[in-house]
Amino acid sequence: MSRIQNNPFSFFTPSAATRSTPPQCPPGAQLGPQPEPPRNVVRDAFESAVNGEAMRRLQGMAKLVSVARQGPFPGSQPTGGPPSLTDATGVGDVAINQTDKVKEGPITRLQKFLEGAGYLDMGGAAYGTFGNKTQAAIKDFQTAEGITPADGRMSPATLAAMQRPQHPATDSTMGLLAEAYAPQLGRPMSPLEPGKDGAMVQRFERGTLTRMPDGEVRVQDLSGKNLVPPTPPSTVKTLEEAKDLHVAQWGKTGYKDFNDGSESYGGNDCGPTSVVIAATAVGAMEHPDAAGAGEAIDGVRDNILDYDSSKSRKMDVDEVAEGVKEAGADATIVRKNKVDVAVVDAALSRGHPVILGGNPFGDNSLHQAWGPTAYADDNYLMKSNFGGHWVTVTGRTESGNYIVNDPLCPKGPIEVTPEQMAEYVDGNLGMVEVSPKPVPVS
Repeated sequence: MSRIQNNPFSFFTPSAATRSTPPQCPPGAQLGPQPEPPRNVVRDAFESAVNGEAMRRLQGMAKLVSVARQGPFPGSQPTGGPPSLTDATGVGDVAINQTDKVKEGPITRLQKFLEGAGYLDMGGAAYGTFGNKTQAAIKDFQTAEGITPADGRMSPATLAAMQRPQHPATDSTMGLLAEAYAPQLGRPMSPLEPGKDGAMVQRFERGTLTRMPDGEVRVQDLSGKNLVPPTPPSTVKTLEEAKDLHVAQWGKTGYKDFNDGSESYGGNDCGPTSVVIAATAVGAMEHPDAAGAGEAIDGVRDNILDYDSSKSRKMDVDEVAEGVKEAGADATIVRKNKVDVAVVDAALSRGHPVILGGNPFGDNSLHQAWGPTAYADDNYLMKSNFGGHWVTVTGRTESGNYIVNDPLCPKGPIEVTPEQMAEYVDGNLGMVEVSPKPVPVS
């Protein structure tokens, strides 16, 4: 029996009526598989390149379509800034010399916004009257936002800017850097916040400001590239380092290592002398030797008073700050009602020395700073309470004591305990935090 007969499947055999006529082939035609035509290498390469380019274009178009479906992307918004103007009813219509007719009217809400954003200080005055101070605050706001004209008048653009999320403020010394590097960094987008390894970081539209734990400051673009060389800290950790910054107010017989002059300038040169020390610390001035100390002090005093002086006189905090600026450094004033030990510590942690006013002898024997002990060590040019005094605090030791370059110390800087510093600060005259000028972007 054949295999076909044993096959369990039945086969359909078409009848004669349904059979198709086999196709007719021309005479000489070859039946069966045809041989492949010879390859054209040039043509194949061309077609491959064209097809590949077309595929890439199609893939690129597909990506564009995908991105378009996901967008438009929202712009980066500032975080951590002051509150925006949430209730703008009527604010756009206010004008100079107007007064609110109701409690919490549009002028009051405008003033509270400007005050919270840092452009207006009401100084305890009542809200509700649109005066020159409010107009000046609006002008400052317009200038910061790039609104023209910055004329202190309300406008649709000004009102819209007040309703947007507000840019956060920087701390005092970072603010100086932010202002200097605004063309490269843009506007602040975050407050100063913790970063890696104990650093403090503030984000901007086009870069960052970073302060390392030791006070070093880095100005970087968004890729992390330094726009300027990092600024090292200007504080010291040992008395030996502080000696390189020290200057005495006048020379004393037998102790003329830091000033070989006399008392001809008078006894009130602690302010200008402290400026010389602080400016030396931040690299704004070269440290004068003993022979040049008097000339350096005299030059600072002349710059503060704006005339050729021949005798010293007492300086207030504004005059001390002016001396710092004239010496080529940046000065941040802290008024006496704002100064405490924590404020001093904060400035030193930023790597900045401070010029601090106070009384080293205090009001009585129970409330004295370092004056009596320094005098007992034969390292003080005064022996009793003489009132207010300026010194430069240039750093802290590893043990937590303060390093003070006191112009009344003819033998060099001294180490001061936290308790002594607290007593000195208790009667303070104010403080000037001294920082180096920002380095220009090359």
